Amino acid sequence: MAGTRFGLPSVDLLAQFWNQPLDYEAPPPDRRRPRTISGRLLTVAVIAVIGMLLAVAWRESVLSQPADAQAREDLRDDIAAQREDNAVLGDFTERLRDDVNALRDELLGGQAVVEQLHMDEAAAGLRAVTGDGAKVVVADGPKSEDGGPHLGEIFDRDLHLIVNTLWALGAEAIAIDGQRLTAVTTIRAAGEVILVDFAPVNSPYEIVAIGPGGLADDFGASATAETFRQYATDYGIALTVEAVDDVVLPAASPPLLNDATPKD
Repeated sequence: MAGTRFGLPSVDLLAQFWNQPLDYEAPPPDRRRPRTISGRLLTVAVIAVIGMLLAVAWRESVLSQPADAQAREDLRDDIAAQREDNAVLGDFTERLRDDVNALRDELLGGQAVVEQLHMDEAAAGLRAVTGDGAKVVVADGPKSEDGGPHLGEIFDRDLHLIVNTLWALGAEAIAIDGQRLTAVTTIRAAGEVILVDFAPVNSPYEIVAIGPGGLADDFGASATAETFRQYATDYGIALTVEAVDDVVLPAASPPLLNDATPKD
């Protein structure tokens, strides 16, 4: 007899619970919605569109490579032509400056005044000078084969260090790749190029200084030279120091006058 509503459970019911325990690890019912044909078609369409866009982008990239290479070549040609034009204009400017200086010397009259002016111009870097001294050449080391950072690259601060050391050792005139240095000359980096004032200089960098006898030996024994020799060992930077005789350093371009006024 089955148990009443308020009575004890029957023996058959207890036996059923004992022989058939509840399975608490039964998987939950599958609640996923069945995929429709339209959903599958939409997925295929999206994949097809993405593939088409990737194919078009790849094709455009391949087709643009020759044009990009030609554009780079044209740009290099334009830069080379502009440098040649600048060199011609620089020579013309130098000739005009010589003519102006000659007329100025005639107007000054006294030989002593002219000689003093020439000495002052030479000291200021505004007149070409000749003499003995030292030549220091530094060059970039080889680039990393694995595409890592170029640790052997010469920076503007390296040229600053060499120039300052030469000044400290008694140099009277210095030029970097033919660009004469003055008291207001700037040596700075512009992207991957080093500029002396506004003129680009490239590796190998040739620093020539006119100064006292033994300038090359003194620089070779300096802490700066030792530092660069260590760079040569570690990063492949090239360094050479040699004495030079009767070297000619050109005059620097005169600075613009900002505060001067004509004399009445």
